[in-house]
Amino acid sequence: MSPRKDHEKATVEHLDDAVRTYGSDEESKSAWQTLKSNPKIIALCFFANVGPLMYGFDNLATSLCLSMPAFELQFGEMVNGSPVIAAWWQSVWNAMGQIGTMLGAVAIGFIADRFGRRVCFAVSAIFSAAGIAILYICSTPGIFLAGKTVNALSLGMAISVGQTYVAEITPVAMRGIALSGFTFSMNLGYMIAASVAFGRLTIMDASAYRVLFAAGWVWPGLMLLLFSLIPESPFHLVRQGSPEKARKALIRLSPKGTDVTTQLTAIEWLVEDERALANEAQSASFVELFNKDNIRRTRIIIYCNALNQMIGATFIGNGPYFLISAGLPSSSTGMLVEIGIAFAICSSIITWFLIPRTGNRTLMLWGTAGSALFFIIIGVSGCFYTKAAKWTTGIGLQLIWWSIGPCIGPAMSVAGQVSQARLRAKSQSLGFGFNYFFSAIWNVCVPYMFNTDEGNLGGKMGFIYLATAVIAWVAIFFDVPETKGRSFAELDEMFQEGLPAREFKTWRREVDAE
Repeated sequence: MSPRKDHEKATVEHLDDAVRTYGSDEESKSAWQTLKSNPKIIALCFFANVGPLMYGFDNLATSLCLSMPAFELQFGEMVNGSPVIAAWWQSVWNAMGQIGTMLGAVAIGFIADRFGRRVCFAVSAIFSAAGIAILYICSTPGIFLAGKTVNALSLGMAISVGQTYVAEITPVAMRGIALSGFTFSMNLGYMIAASVAFGRLTIMDASAYRVLFAAGWVWPGLMLLLFSLIPESPFHLVRQGSPEKARKALIRLSPKGTDVTTQLTAIEWLVEDERALANEAQSASFVELFNKDNIRRTRIIIYCNALNQMIGATFIGNGPYFLISAGLPSSSTGMLVEIGIAFAICSSIITWFLIPRTGNRTLMLWGTAGSALFFIIIGVSGCFYTKAAKWTTGIGLQLIWWSIGPCIGPAMSVAGQVSQARLRAKSQSLGFGFNYFFSAIWNVCVPYMFNTDEGNLGGKMGFIYLATAVIAWVAIFFDVPETKGRSFAELDEMFQEGLPAREFKTWRREVDAE
């Protein structure tokens, strides 16, 4: 046997012993039992998911502002006697928001690896507070764009570091549920934005939209108040050569009286194994994400981060403006949007219960198939011009929210688990960076597709998203593996063996089989 094989075998055996000892109790517990025994980790997961909440709030707030007469008067142009926000400005605001989020997600990867996960929450909060201040005082489209971009940087930072932090502090049994909290938090942000905004649509002065912007200061305020109280990621501390600090962090994270020695050993072996496999002398870099050992993992992360746009996230986010442009009254639009967001929150909660039973991959396949069905309904109704057809389009658009939970929650869970531990911060940054780059493209195109003075596609956009949903379903089926209940060490072994995606669910170690 070659020295390389001897090293791999010895490393896997050591790692196996550590993980077995560390995980023996956890593996005997259900996800629900693990959740009940780790209240501190649950609280930290809620804190870490403030980024998706901010993102949901900001995205819908922008769309809702476009529906406010006061906002249109301030930032629009008079066309045939009525104020109109040009499609060009809509596209630029949306696109730069996504590009800013992408840049924030990529930049925070370097900061997280150098200074730790905890300080990144404070950095993102400072950027967010500054961006919201610009939005609050702005009076021209250009200054509004600047505020959107600065705030977007903070969103990318908070989301990326939050998912990394959650992946590194949660036990295996609850990791998938915790990572899927991304969707619940984002939907909660949507609901808060809708609740604040719809009562202000008829107000005709600047307070109509400024109050909505000011409400966004709550989230960075909470982050600045609480970031110093949370423990640093044990994975980061081990990687930085501080095992005693990692031990203290694990003690803070674990239930009272827990012996964290074997837990720490498992983390140390996992980090050491990945360093050895990557030729330890070379530091982690974004280039490594695309080498032959990691390209498959990177591809899966990109698929997962593209999924929200493939099932119509930008279309849904522009729903209020789209429905009002289609001829529905603002009161009916408000009712439909709030019902749709309620669907999304219920969908996210139901997904939490389904993940331990069905797994991530199955939910992603069913959720994507469901969105395709709803897009057929929207596309067909868009071929008619009756009042009933408009209502069918509106209802179909809200029904898509039911597919958000089964699609996005599990996708974020998979994306947070498939990377190597040593590259996790950078892979999360790359994934979210791609997410927002891809979103920027859609945010430029979608207003031109449905605006009445441009493409005027209306409900026929359903056919476009039907095609993207089908493409996404095929990619998931052939390339996205099941990660439910798998430790990072097990996933590393399966990727090293080159298992097909469909075999991840049934794989067992040879020593286990014996």
